[in-house]
Amino acid sequence: MDLIHYLNNSLITDNTKELDSNKLFLKTSQNSKYAKDIKNYITPKELLKSLNLKTKFIGITGTNGKTTTAFVLGYLLNSLGYSVGIQGTEGFYFNGELKEPKTLTTPPIFTTIKRAFKYKPDFYIMEVSSHAIVQDRIEGLEFEAKIMTSFSQDHLDFHKSMEEYKQVKESFFQDESIKIINGKWKMENGKLIIVNIGGYDFKVNPNNLYVLEKPIVDDIPMAGEFNKMNFSLALKTASLLTNSSLSTFDFSLFKGVAGRMEIVSKDPLVIIDFAHTPDGMEKVLSAVEGKKIVVFGAGGNRDKDKRHLMGEVASKYADYIIVTNDNPRCENPQDIAKDIIKGISKPYEVILDRKEAIKKALKLAKEKNMTLMILGKGDEKYMEFCDKKIPFSDKEAVFESKS
Repeated sequence: MDLIHYLNNSLITDNTKELDSNKLFLKTSQNSKYAKDIKNYITPKELLKSLNLKTKFIGITGTNGKTTTAFVLGYLLNSLGYSVGIQGTEGFYFNGELKEPKTLTTPPIFTTIKRAFKYKPDFYIMEVSSHAIVQDRIEGLEFEAKIMTSFSQDHLDFHKSMEEYKQVKESFFQDESIKIINGKWKMENGKLIIVNIGGYDFKVNPNNLYVLEKPIVDDIPMAGEFNKMNFSLALKTASLLTNSSLSTFDFSLFKGVAGRMEIVSKDPLVIIDFAHTPDGMEKVLSAVEGKKIVVFGAGGNRDKDKRHLMGEVASKYADYIIVTNDNPRCENPQDIAKDIIKGISKPYEVILDRKEAIKKALKLAKEKNMTLMILGKGDEKYMEFCDKKIPFSDKEAVFESKS
């Protein structure tokens, strides 16, 4: 069976509704319960083997820092002449150019296989979410390297507890791939090494394991002490993947990552960032000195327990807070705001219309000579409500409010 012919002619599908007598079914962990009676099928592992791709897959997981680490790693590999695909929160990029817009952080495995086959990059860098690990959206992939950027509270609506969340992340690091982890060596225990990450003990496969206890670079072209570790993880990985010395690489031409500590105005100073967890907010807000106004919200139908903690973190660093919408989905925005407010101890107001919140914050920042930090959405291009996505950009809202 010529699977390349099938793939080239769109004769493989993972959707039972699209299946006909001419098509071959790709049976995955996600669709298998709908495909019990289908006899003519292949698995992702079989498809990948038949395609004989030379692409090396790199998986990046962690609560925060995945996107920045992915783009820095892509830049470093590109700088040595390798072709690179990057898949994650921002969509799918090939050699720095956006080819497909964002869907899921980690899409279904068939999407990944089709992209790898179409573009045939030397390296395919993937953000791997905890949801994707549980749902096996990485089924059949053999990773050359895996990176763990950080671990802190998030997604407890899905995982139910920090222990369950930890076990999911831990399961990703049990193979023989190169493993680069932001953590601390703690102790050896037989064949498994215990690495402390964010205060939690992880048992991981010790083979090909590299633990960065502190950054290995100091001078980077992005703001934030925390980004030094993201750059360090990318640098160490690039060095290992290409068998190159650390001194081979140069960050000087790296232009940053859209929506990550991105300065979108200098008068007043306005910074937008994707930070949407207590730990992420702590790192971002602590990186900027001086008086600050912070605009942020929390996603609807997601981990409610982190909302008051986000309010506490904002209060620790901000002089004034505006609580607003951030993808409320099917939840009442007022209820989300009330949950956040429980943790706020600084002057604040609630302006649910995010565009109006940014407009008001800009006015205050200019009047009082303060830095405005707009958190939660980064470079997202929409606001997600229950039954629709409405075009929205924090960056555009800043530009429009200033004009």
